[in-house]
Amino acid sequence: MTKILNVWPQDDHTLLIELSNHHKIVYDLKPRLQAVRFCGLTDLKRFKNLWIENENTLIWDGMCQMTIDEIIDTLGK
Repeated sequence: MTKILNVWPQDDHTLLIELSNHHKIVYDLKPRLQAVRFCGLTDLKRFKNLWIENENTLIWDGMCQMTIDEIIDTLGK
């Protein structure tokens, strides 16, 4: 299973995610900022306050989370 090694939040609400399989993903969260789940992340300071938990989940300010499976799944759409 692919693990998240590092994540760098960018000023344009994208995430640069480094994975254990030597790939990097640029994930654009802007389209999801209208959803109730992610609307609090429109504030750039909150967006940048995230960490990796269990090498597979991104957590923002304790208010929402997104797993690597969800990230990969949404990339394919």
